[in-house]
Amino acid sequence: MRKILTTALATIATVSVLTACNPSYGAGPAGTVSDRSAAYFKSGGWRYRLTVTMNDGQGQEFRVSRDDYRSCFRGSAYPSCMHRTEGSR
Repeated sequence: MRKILTTALATIATVSVLTACNPSYGAGPAGTVSDRSAAYFKSGGWRYRLTVTMNDGQGQEFRVSRDDYRSCFRGSAYPSCMHRTEGSR
């Protein structure tokens, strides 16, 4: 009984930690999203990146969260695309 309770508590704690942790990456520069990429690393999971072209024509690639990646498409204005809700354009 004690092993079952310990296992259940460990499982609940692990799930809580994994679901509560939403990675926060530094904001990239303001500009227009010119490229998106998602790559899977075997031991680390998915990595999401956006490339933004700034007003001076320079592009900069940076890492974003999955939610930001899903909200920002090519041609979107960054960082305002991060605040879109599903169904809005």
